[in-house]
Amino acid sequence: MSSIRSLPVAAAAAGDVDGNPTNGNEVVACASDASVVALAVDGSVRWKSAPNTCGTPYPGDGFLLSVPNLADLDEDGVPETTKYYDEIPDPERPGQRKTILVRQELDLTWDGRTDICRYFGAHGKVEREEWDLDYDGRVDEVRYYEDGVITRSERDRNNDGRPEVFRYFSEGKLERKETDSNGDGKVDRWEYYDGRVLDRIGVDKDHDGSVDTWAKAATKG
Repeated sequence: MSSIRSLPVAAAAAGDVDGNPTNGNEVVACASDASVVALAVDGSVRWKSAPNTCGTPYPGDGFLLSVPNLADLDEDGVPETTKYYDEIPDPERPGQRKTILVRQELDLTWDGRTDICRYFGAHGKVEREEWDLDYDGRVDEVRYYEDGVITRSERDRNNDGRPEVFRYFSEGKLERKETDSNGDGKVDRWEYYDGRVLDRIGVDKDHDGSVDTWAKAATKG
């Protein structure tokens, strides 16, 4: 596995991106359109990310994303894992700053597109994940975390940009699932779980916002 090691200089990193030591290291930097660009030793472009992926504000705090740390798992010159770091004030050391991981992008299918994007808080724990579950290049599910533990998720099943399935968790365990089955923006099916086992189901048959029928799950007898 080849990797890129971030350097303590502005908008630059170096490493053996393509896993071929005979052609030397590559240089990674932020281009004028805020894309991440990897250059070979002769100045030619090995690969380039989408615009506005380097030096862009991290959602929620306005900090700028700094130099990415990348890993090329299949050694084709295109990274499958990209990590973005930033420097923020260190609350435990007044006047000092610390480097934190703010975002991680994963390419699970090695097609050059991000399948999972994780966002991290100041304490290094994941706060949000965006998943492309069908690998079409669009986010299908967003998962939210508190103190590194999942609390809820929202799933867009028809790629209309609006979630239809909502899952709620307690201490990391699925507690409730709500579904908008007809895409009208209102929940019409509720599923409650007991110890991750489906307990009961409520259905709004006339779509007036209220449960019309409750049924005990077959698994509960």
